[in-house]
Amino acid sequence: MDGTETPDEPLDDLARELRERVGNEMRQEAELLEQDAAAVELRRRRIADLAIELLSRGDVVTVIAGDRSIRGRLTYARGELATVAAAIGRVDVHLAVGVVLRVDERSTAGGETPRKGSDSLRARLLELELADNSIEVWVPVHGLDVSGSIVAVGKDHVIVQDQDDAEWIVLLDDIAWIRAI
Repeated sequence: MDGTETPDEPLDDLARELRERVGNEMRQEAELLEQDAAAVELRRRRIADLAIELLSRGDVVTVIAGDRSIRGRLTYARGELATVAAAIGRVDVHLAVGVVLRVDERSTAGGETPRKGSDSLRARLLELELADNSIEVWVPVHGLDVSGSIVAVGKDHVIVQDQDDAEWIVLLDDIAWIRAI
């Protein structure tokens, strides 16, 4: 010994090294647990939950159904229904059918607070029927745009009368989106 070391210093170094190693292992384990918890949370969400999150953030999204797409910010989300402020106007999207949401721009300014309102396509169609609105319906399964006045909203369908007085009976489960015209 050169006089500056004490007999406990090698043990102190070993103890410090062990504490650091155990601390690092505990931090790594905590990080893994956080990642696992985040993954479990992602697996529990439904598309309706994601729509509310996108609404709250104010992100710009593209909704794709069949060979058509609309782009804009979500202005409403509840249940199976989301509303996009698109270039063509307000579009009510039926989240329960084969639509794809793509986040195009993350917002830095914030979005909107979820509010009460229709939570299904059927409820929104009933609102439009009561207001005597004409609608445009996109049916990607058949590649059809159907436009006209609402004759009736059934339990699982809507009847739309076009400008030629033809009546179109469209299953709600086939409708990707609607808009009042």
